[in-house]
Amino acid sequence: MRLVVLASVLALGIVVPVAAGAAPPKPEPKPAGNAATTTPAPAAGPAGEPDGKAELFQPPPDPMLGVPPPDAGVLPSADQYLRSGRGLDVDVGDPAFGAFQRGLYLTAFKLALERAKVGDPAAQTLVGRIYQDGLGVKQSDRAAAAWYQQAALGGDPAAQLALGLLYLDGRGVKKDKAKAADAFEQAAAWNDRAALYNLGLLYLEGEVRPRDPLKAADLFGRAAAQGSADAQYALGELYAAGDGVILDDTIATMWLGKAAAAGHADAEVEYGIRLFNGVGIAKDEAAAATWFKRAAEAGNPIGQNRYARMLAIGAGVPQDRVEAAKWHLIAAKAGAKDDWLQDFIGRLSDADRKKATDEAAHWPPGSVASPVAAQSLKHDGQAPKPVMTGPAPADELPPPGLKPPVEVAKPPPG
Repeated sequence: MRLVVLASVLALGIVVPVAAGAAPPKPEPKPAGNAATTTPAPAAGPAGEPDGKAELFQPPPDPMLGVPPPDAGVLPSADQYLRSGRGLDVDVGDPAFGAFQRGLYLTAFKLALERAKVGDPAAQTLVGRIYQDGLGVKQSDRAAAAWYQQAALGGDPAAQLALGLLYLDGRGVKKDKAKAADAFEQAAAWNDRAALYNLGLLYLEGEVRPRDPLKAADLFGRAAAQGSADAQYALGELYAAGDGVILDDTIATMWLGKAAAAGHADAEVEYGIRLFNGVGIAKDEAAAATWFKRAAEAGNPIGQNRYARMLAIGAGVPQDRVEAAKWHLIAAKAGAKDDWLQDFIGRLSDADRKKATDEAAHWPPGSVASPVAAQSLKHDGQAPKPVMTGPAPADELPPPGLKPPVEVAKPPPG
C-alpha cells in the first residue's frame, strides 16, 4: 500500500494515513541543477524520524468557506454534521439514487432531502446535484453550493470536487480560485481523478499554489493511471517540454497515445504529428492521417487543418483535393488559418471549389447549411473564435517550399 503525501496549505493539518490505489511510478524529476523544480523531502516526525503518514488538508477556520445555508435553521450545524460521520446508514442512499437514475428526480429529491437534513453526506451531495442541474426543482447554484459544502465537510469527495468547480467558476459563490484549490485538495486526498487533475493544473499555473511542475506531474500521473484522458494529455505535454520532469519523447508519446485512444481530440492531433515525424515512435504517415481524421471529425480545428494538408498532398491517404479543400474551409471558419491551403483552393477548378464549399457548409452531417467562402473568414466583423488547442507545431507538413505555419487565434488571457 502506497501512502500519498499531500501537504496542507494551512497550518491546521493533522497527520493521518491515507491509502491509495495502484499508481504509476512517480515522474522522474529533471536532473539536479534547478532547485525550483525539485520536491522537498518529507518533514521528520515528532521523534525526528521520517514521517510516513499523509498530511491531509483540513478545512479553514471558516467551516462554511463563506457559503451560507439556503435556509437558516434547516441544515445541521457544522459540528452536528461532523459528528454524524460520512453517512448514517450504508444503504440508506439506495432508494434516492435509484429514483435519480430512473429519472424520478422529485422523488429522489424528497428521499435524499430527508436524509440530508440529518447529516448524510451522500444524500447531501445528491441534493446539491439536483439543485445545481434544476432537476424537478428550481435551479439554484447557491443552494447547491450550500449542500455540497455540508457534504464536503463530511468527507464526500464528489461534493468536494463539485464545490471546487463552483468556486472556480463563481457559480452560487463568489469566485475564489484559492478556495477551489482547497476543495480540490480535499477530494484529491481521496484519490478522486478529476480533483487530482484540477489540482495539478493549479500547481502548474502557480497562482494560488506555488508553481511546482513536478508535483503537477505526480498529480497528473495518479489521475492518468485511473484513465483520465485530460491528465494523460497533460502528462504527455510535460514530458514533451521537459517541464519539471525529464524531457523524454518516448514517454511523452506514450501518454499522448493513451489520451488519443481515449478520445482526447488535442491528444489525437499531437499524437498524429508525432507519428508523422517519428518522434518517440516509429514514423507512420498512414496512422498519422487516421488520427488527424479522428480529431477533424471531433471538431478540432487543428486536426481539420492537418488532415486537409494530408489529403492535399496524398500523404498517408489517397490524394483528394475536394476533401482537402472542404476540411480547410471548416478549419478556417473555426479560426485555424493556413495561407498555403488558401492558395491551394484558389488553384482548384470552379466546380471543385464549389463542391468543397457546399460540403463544408453542410458540416457536420445533418446541420443546416451556413455560408462558407474560400477566403480568410471572420464572423460579423469580429475576429475568428479562439481555438483552444495544444501547441500547434509549424513546418511538420507538407512538401518543401510549401510549409507556412498555421495561424491559430490565441485564447483570451486567464
